[in-house]
Amino acid sequence: MADGDDVLNEERQINEDYKIWKKNSAFLYDLIMTHALEWPSLTVQWLPYTSKPDDGKDFTTHRLILGTHTSDEQNHLVIASVQIPKESTSSDSTQYESERG
Repeated sequence: MADGDDVLNEERQINEDYKIWKKNSAFLYDLIMTHALEWPSLTVQWLPYTSKPDDGKDFTTHRLILGTHTSDEQNHLVIASVQIPKESTSSDSTQYESERG
């Protein structure tokens, strides 16, 4: 039973550390976007593709490749699209939920 308690305490500590990091990340970075993946990604590569919408949107779309690192399952590549605000766009960090992962 002690092993189960240790694992539970470790998970609680990790979650608490994550909440503290997420709360303070606005002070560390100009922009941060988070998205939970099913498996960790050890490989990330930005693709040269960039799309600038013509309809006056305040973001550009970039693509990147994420490589998975799984245990006992087949690894795969994910091609993701990310909408990044233009530099002239101001963002309000209060619109994000600080308690969600």
